[in-house]
Amino acid sequence: MKIGWTGNLILVLLGLISTINASVANDQLQVKINRWIEVRRTTGQVTYSRGQTLQPARKGIRLQSVGDTISTGSGSSAELAIDIGTGSIKVSENTKIKISKLQTGTQGGRVTELQVTTGQVRLQLRPLNNPASRVEIHTPAGIAGVRGTTFGVSVQDNGITGVATQKGSVATTAQGQTVLVNGGFQNLTIPGEPPSAPIPLQEDTRLNISKLAANGNQVQIIGTVDAVNLLIISQQRQNIDPNGKFDITVPLPPNRRVKAVVVTPLGKQQLYELAVP
Repeated sequence: MKIGWTGNLILVLLGLISTINASVANDQLQVKINRWIEVRRTTGQVTYSRGQTLQPARKGIRLQSVGDTISTGSGSSAELAIDIGTGSIKVSENTKIKISKLQTGTQGGRVTELQVTTGQVRLQLRPLNNPASRVEIHTPAGIAGVRGTTFGVSVQDNGITGVATQKGSVATTAQGQTVLVNGGFQNLTIPGEPPSAPIPLQEDTRLNISKLAANGNQVQIIGTVDAVNLLIISQQRQNIDPNGKFDITVPLPPNRRVKAVVVTPLGKQQLYELAVP
């Protein structure tokens, strides 16, 4: 029996319909969309790494795979862009930011998870209209998750994490508890503890010194800063306790002047020059 062209067409259409129905039934109908985070600007020593490959970061490089990392050196910075205009990330000096997840789900939701082990980043994001979309910053202390906002994260070497929200809302999560940090507020998360209750945004870069004393070729410095801030002395990031207190000893420079920088989670900086008596 012969089957004309109309019959062949009907058979082809039936085959296509069956294939599509089977795909939908099994939730297998997906469109692969490439995700990326692009380097838009670098200042100073900025490094890009993928696997065992390490090279200077330059404008136009795209981070696309889990583990891709941008690292900044002392006095250096970078600006990154999340694909399709999702937002921008400003990376401060002595900071490492790594891709943990970069996916597009079956419902079109874009999932962006970034790991900041140490340093400071500021994000400016547009509202995420798809409820399945999310952007998260993972630190040793917990997670800061957002759906559209302007906020900053500071991570000390000991993992203590400060979050400051300028606009919108950030959900800080640790130890199974979530605390919302709305615009105009900040909070602190200590490794092994739930996030602290939010307090009004300080953006306080004051450095309060209670002791500055030379001992041979070293100098002891005792003081306080806002606990959410980062403290850099003699080009080295220093740990501060949850109350903002620090007691450190660093080499005494020949000119007896110690440089210190205070950085807020939103990236505001204040430089100090401590004259040792």
